[in-house]
Amino acid sequence: MGESGSPGAVAYVGNLDAPIFFEALGHAQLEPVPAPAQTSTIYDLASLTKVVATTTALLLLRDQGAVEFERSVSDYVPIAAFRGITVRHLLTHTGGLVAGRPLYRTHSSVDAMLEEYGREGIQNAPGISWRYSDAGFMLLGRIVERAAGKPLDRFCAERIFTPLNMADTFFNPPARLRSRCAPTERCAWRERIVQGEVHDENCCAVGGVSGHAGLFSTAEDLARFCRAFLGGALVSEAVLDEVSALGQVPSYPWQGLGWLIDPWDTSTTGFLPSRRALGHTGWTGTSMWMDRDTGVFAILLANTCHPVRDVRDNKVLRNTFYSGVARALYPRRTNTHAGLDRLLRENFYTIRAARRVALLTNHAAVDQMGRHILDVPGLGASHTLHVLYSPEHGIRGTHEAGAEVASERGAVPVISLYGKRTRPTAAELSEIGYFLIDLQDIGSRYYTYMATMRECLSACAQAKKPVLILDRPNPLGGAVLEGPIAERTGSPVCCAPIPVRHGMTMGELAVFFLREEFSKQKLNLSVQLLDSWRRDALFDECAYPWVAPSPNIPTPLTALVYVGTCLFEGTNLNEGRGTETPFHVVGAPWLDAEAVIGRILPEEMPGCSLSACRYTPRAIPGKASSPRYRDEECRGIRIHVNKPRDVRAFALALALLRAIRKQHPRQFEWGAFFDVLAGGEKVRAWLERDMPAADILAQFASPLDAFAASRPRRYE
Repeated sequence: MGESGSPGAVAYVGNLDAPIFFEALGHAQLEPVPAPAQTSTIYDLASLTKVVATTTALLLLRDQGAVEFERSVSDYVPIAAFRGITVRHLLTHTGGLVAGRPLYRTHSSVDAMLEEYGREGIQNAPGISWRYSDAGFMLLGRIVERAAGKPLDRFCAERIFTPLNMADTFFNPPARLRSRCAPTERCAWRERIVQGEVHDENCCAVGGVSGHAGLFSTAEDLARFCRAFLGGALVSEAVLDEVSALGQVPSYPWQGLGWLIDPWDTSTTGFLPSRRALGHTGWTGTSMWMDRDTGVFAILLANTCHPVRDVRDNKVLRNTFYSGVARALYPRRTNTHAGLDRLLRENFYTIRAARRVALLTNHAAVDQMGRHILDVPGLGASHTLHVLYSPEHGIRGTHEAGAEVASERGAVPVISLYGKRTRPTAAELSEIGYFLIDLQDIGSRYYTYMATMRECLSACAQAKKPVLILDRPNPLGGAVLEGPIAERTGSPVCCAPIPVRHGMTMGELAVFFLREEFSKQKLNLSVQLLDSWRRDALFDECAYPWVAPSPNIPTPLTALVYVGTCLFEGTNLNEGRGTETPFHVVGAPWLDAEAVIGRILPEEMPGCSLSACRYTPRAIPGKASSPRYRDEECRGIRIHVNKPRDVRAFALALALLRAIRKQHPRQFEWGAFFDVLAGGEKVRAWLERDMPAADILAQFASPLDAFAASRPRRYE
């Protein structure tokens, strides 16, 4: 089993209708005698017990009115220390209990262990912070027994396993089936290889039945469970919605009722790339994920702790398996998590020691649930936030392009870095311990946010202040580069020698600036990386909330066409400002749109189609106060995006510019701003020589290839 160290595994991938893949690989055991893994091998599920048995039992008991999730735990198990904890708190690991204690040497019953946990008390107020807890689920198992009036194992057999024909699923496997059970480790306490009895010592000490561990099963039985659970045979759709709702724990949105939700591909849990995936893992090497959107489920059963726990590496095994499933079944989907999500998941560990923090951000810095960075638990209410800096368009994104933005006073001052000021002062930086940057870029060199970030990096390098970038997806992905590498830099719309469509995230851009400009100053730069983001993914494939980062980029598709149509700001055509579809249309009162479209070859507009239209630019407060040809009817060309992945907007813009010049040699005019946007005069000069778009693109193909090979690439 390669790097995972697991002797073997059984994998089952299926959907509501049929298996897709079902195989056994390697060995079920290595000691005392090697034996191959079989698809019928029975595995110790460890903490999968929490969801397959205990959580399901509680959902069924609630349906029949025997358990209420909002009631105090002490109503079911009369231990005073648990009075402030509800059943829901325990299901979401927010009860404030310890994770667990090795009580197996001194206690031999569940009640005795629970009394001990009661004497220890709770570690923090319930409902606030997430702490994974075996103790909490041991308590939940006891609640099932009190509410059902029978042992946990019997209730689960009668209400879950037998109705679903899960014949090989049980606590305490019968002696006749122990030879089919994959052994776990050589247990120091029991002084032998454990086979056919629960590995978890606390569960073993209380007789092999507990709410947190003890269940055994096969991959085929768990497939039956997945189909029933997803298909409505166990719980209703409304209950599934409740179980898998994001944000039940504000400080840890990835915890549902019992189940983990919205998995991370860099975690130890394995993953399916879907926001609506729910699953769980077990310490012994087991895991399962189910996707409510597609009906796909993936089960991985292993005994990675056999023959000794020193070889155990569940992360390698799970990520190898689940990433393969993702590549095969989810070629165009991700459930991306931004750097802000990662900072929250890590409980703000990176900046915890900083007494005062500065933050460069705006309104578009939201987490996966759409909460602004200032509202995310842990930072917005923190006394460490000392000063806010804002880029072009202001902290709220309400100022139109190019408008100077005033600073604001308040408990936390907001200082604009667009206009007369472009960087923090040394005096301001002397008062902070960390500089955070969280900005949503749009993937084009013209966009000024990277220039503002660059100025902040420079100031922090000089002041010797550490910088943390909270990375975000490049809406255009990172696989495609377009446009020439700028030769003339120094403008906010062209601040670096990079292509127009540069293929980098803000974190990668920061690394580029560090490498090219600040390496000698030894800037202390770190990046909270994205999770579950692929370089070839466009924003609409990331399942992440889009907040327009500026007034005239309302959608990710706008960002895609902006790569080309922003060039028209350097001409005497209107580029859609003053309309509801900026950058999707270009026009002028004098334009013969039909004739221009007739000059464009099909291969010059990949992924797009063009149509003639008429529109009148209007003054729109906060978006376009004085658009070109204001209140004049324009004859325009509308760009329709048909296949976003195929769009090459810069190439289309070159073809349009060439055709418009040929059709209207007297009316068309260049502006001085064109060369600034294009990064030099070459593009304009080539167009003036009537060079076809394909020939212009060929001029910078080789430099683009070299840049693609040398640029920072954090996501491969």
